[in-house]
Amino acid sequence: MINVRILGGLGNQMFQYAYAKSLQQKGFDVQLDISSFKSYKLHGGYQLEKFNIDLKYVNNTKLFFKKINIFNTIKEKNLLFNKTYIDLKGSEYVKGYFQTENYFLDIRNTILEQFSIKTTLSKTTKNYKTAIESYKISCSIHIRRGDYITDENSNKIHGTCSLNYYKEAVNIITNKYKNVAFFVFSDDISWTKKNLKLENTTYVEHKTIPHEDMYLMSLCSHNITANSSFSWWGAWLNRHKNKTIIAPKKWFVHKQNEVACKSWIKI
Repeated sequence: MINVRILGGLGNQMFQYAYAKSLQQKGFDVQLDISSFKSYKLHGGYQLEKFNIDLKYVNNTKLFFKKINIFNTIKEKNLLFNKTYIDLKGSEYVKGYFQTENYFLDIRNTILEQFSIKTTLSKTTKNYKTAIESYKISCSIHIRRGDYITDENSNKIHGTCSLNYYKEAVNIITNKYKNVAFFVFSDDISWTKKNLKLENTTYVEHKTIPHEDMYLMSLCSHNITANSSFSWWGAWLNRHKNKTIIAPKKWFVHKQNEVACKSWIKI
């Protein structure tokens, strides 16, 4: 049995789940440990139940930690792909973020199906879905501010993408494609509307439902991401064959990483 700890916001949970699913597909018996959410109050708690996932999980902390003494605890040392974390014996408790598609790209179709939404979409999400699908060419833009601005520790780790980054990304898209409709997603829409003024743009303004906004991003023809695992998944779940995805070259302030996919344009 391999136990994979699930923790963090929705995007991080999805990375961890995709890694765990890839282990299962390799023949391992895998289960998720979601017990840490009992003391973790950020980012809306455990959210993977919104998707059509099928890995089993445990959430009884006392019972679980009595059992993990038989497991060898493995903790991810950095954010680079490491073959060690897939060459396991089958008796490990694994902690990490696994933020690179290299852990699960070979089962992409499985992951796409697992991360399909099983709950009914909200009315406003359905309206935005109709709007996105009404355009021949659309592009999502995700601007992450929130705790990246207000929380000192988060800002030191992640930083924020500059307005110049978004303007350059938009120029790349508009030079490659004609009549692009932009759909802007942000946790600070009022700031975004004041500072990023674009033509043919819809600012997505409704009560944010994280997995539904991610779904809307994935429906767009192309994507401009923030340095955020949330918009990373919005772009990665995009099923358009000829998509252009633009991501920040510098995902973290100091941490070496392989988050942005090789096929993406990095600026």
